[in-house]
Order: sequence, then structure tokens, then C-alpha cells
Amino acid sequence: MSNVALLFPGQGSQMVGMGRDFWNNFDVAKKLFEEASDAISFDLRKLCFEGSMADLTMTMNAQPALLTVSVIAYQVYMQEIGMEPAYFAGHSLGEYSALVCAGVLSFHDAIKLVRQRGIIMHNADPDQKGTMAAISGIHLDTLQNICEQVSTIERPACVACVNADQQFVISGHRHSIQEIIKRTEALRTKHSYINVSGPYHSPMMQTAAEQFKVELDQYQYAHAKYPVISNVTAAPYESDRSVVDYLTMQMTMPVRWSESMLYLVANGVTEVIELGSKHVLVSLMSKITKRIVPYSLSQPSDLLMLTNTQERKNKRLTIRKKLLSELIVTALISRNYNPDSISYTQTVEPLFNQLQRAKEQVNNNEYELSEEEINDALQVCHSIIIAKNIPLDGTALIDAI
Repeated sequence: MSNVALLFPGQGSQMVGMGRDFWNNFDVAKKLFEEASDAISFDLRKLCFEGSMADLTMTMNAQPALLTVSVIAYQVYMQEIGMEPAYFAGHSLGEYSALVCAGVLSFHDAIKLVRQRGIIMHNADPDQKGTMAAISGIHLDTLQNICEQVSTIERPACVACVNADQQFVISGHRHSIQEIIKRTEALRTKHSYINVSGPYHSPMMQTAAEQFKVELDQYQYAHAKYPVISNVTAAPYESDRSVVDYLTMQMTMPVRWSESMLYLVANGVTEVIELGSKHVLVSLMSKITKRIVPYSLSQPSDLLMLTNTQERKNKRLTIRKKLLSELIVTALISRNYNPDSISYTQTVEPLFNQLQRAKEQVNNNEYELSEEEINDALQVCHSIIIAKNIPLDGTALIDAI
């Protein structure tokens, strides 16, 4: 099974010139820009290459532009590299790119959908009562408690995106957001308002969600060729829940990005590739976990690294070796929670010599562990941790590596 996941960015990744290098080098880029322009009846290529940043940032423009460039990057990835992914995940709007690439939605339909989504979202708050702000340097529980204290039915506010440890986006009524920021500033947090036209992923989008569901119901959805991680559940789409349900809920519920990435870690992913115009999700990954190697495919030159299989292998081995160091310590010093002393003795004691030898190899800077030796040592750690009944939440990570 592949250990690669493909990631698709959302709003905030747009930039003037996005997709131009793909256009200059790949026929598929020309084809998809033309198809997108036909679907929404305006020249999307001209907007991306020559438009102003103000026009490109408008929600109804940014969404089809970002989806188009992400799908182009995916097509280039499959054409030039071809390694099938284990999972897809997209941040907010990026979930639509993921669904297209997984075969759930046609590209033509998705372009029309996200254009309409952008219009509905833009019009959801005509009086500009809502806003969004990025906030960092605070624990999630603390931030959620403050949101609950401040939020009211008339002036709701909530955590809209859980992007990384102590890195969030809050969304809702402007007065409530201002009060939340005021209270969190006393905790020495950092914040910045986000230039958007509505309080996305908040209860203030409920009417917009209902309107958009009418749009969603008009389209056909196929079964996904690859698992797609839902922003709402931080887990793959379930077959007994419709795509319409997931995408409708996404309008008002938070983006659980950090949890989604940790799901990938726990399920064997060791590399991710961001398919889009910037490196936003790559940057977030470095804050979420060190156990995944992040790459970006935002321009053709990125293919040089992605096709360097030896370099990629070396990076994966570096991560495995670091994990092995951590797990050796856990296996050696953790107390035994197994009440069955016979089982413990029979399983653990014969492995300690192997574990000690692995520890010496890891600590010997002159000795380069092979991939096979790293895998064998990880398995020894796994066996000892299981035999000791150590209450380690990340035990599954051992299998993943």
C-alpha cells in the first residue's frame, strides 16, 4: 500500500500568476483552464495570470481558480510520477479538489459548484457583521472555553479551523470575535484578522449552508477511488453518509486539519505532497508532526525532487531512525503494566538483547542503519510495548512506520 497522501489547499493560497508555469509546460493545464472557463463563462486563465490580487481574492473567483490549479497539479503528478496515493485531504475548499481527483465529482461540475459556493458565501453576510481571525499561542480547550463564554445566539463565535497545535482560526460575529481577541490577548496570544467576506465555518453560515445544499442536490456523485478525509470528521468519508451531507456540514463546522493529519500518521502515511500554488499546508505539517515528510508540487521544477526516489528514501529513513530512538527509550524505561508475569517474561526478556543492540547501533554515529535493520528494531520495540501493556496512544504509529 502507498504511504503517500495528497493534500489540496484552500483559500489563502491564491496568487497572481498561479498555474502559469504548468500552462507553459503541460497540455493538460491548457485543457483544464479552458474547461473551467467554459463552465463558468469567463476567462479564468486571464484572471489567474493577469488579474489583480484583489479580484483573485474575491471568494467567487478564488475558489474556481484554486480548484483548477490543484487539479492541474494532480494531473501533472499522475502523468509524471504516477504513484497512487493512500489518501486525499483538502483544507476547506481543498476538499472539493480532493473529491474531483478521487473521481467523486467531475471537474466541470466541481468548477460550477465552487463558483456558486463562493457567491453564496460572499452574499451570506451582506451587512459585514461577521469576520474571521487567526490566533496562536493558546491551547484549544482554553480558546473553546472563551468562545463559549462570549458567543450568544445573536452574536455567535467559534473555532473555525484547528490548523496545528496552538494555531487556530476563529469565526463569527464581529463583536464577539473582538471580545475573544481582547480576552486572549491577556494570555499573550498573537492574532491577525483575515481578509474574507464572511464568517466561514461558523453558525452564521447556516442560511448559506441551506442554500448551498439545494445546489449540491443537483449533481451526481460517484464512489471515491481513494479515501478522502472529511474536514468535519477528520476521517475518511463513510459510505452510509452522502457527499451532500459532508459538504453541507462543512459550511458551518470547523476544519479539523490537525486531527486529519494525525489520522494520516496513524494510518501509515510517511509523505504528503501539497498540490497547489503555495506551500501553506507544507508549512502547517511541520507544526503538526515531524513523522511525515512534506513536499509541494506548485510548479514544474518541483518534479526534480519528487522524482528523486533515493533522496526521498533517505528522508523517510531519517524520520524512521528518529522515531526508533524515541521508541527504544519508551520500551526500555517504561514500567510493566502487564499483570501476566509469564507472558511478560516469555515475550520481553528474549527481546531485550536485541533492543540493547539496536540502541547501540542508533547511538553509533559511525554506523549507518539499513532500512531492514530499522524495521526490525521498530518491530522489537512494538513487541515490547505491547507486551508491557504500555498505555501509549501513539502505539499505532509503530505499525505505520
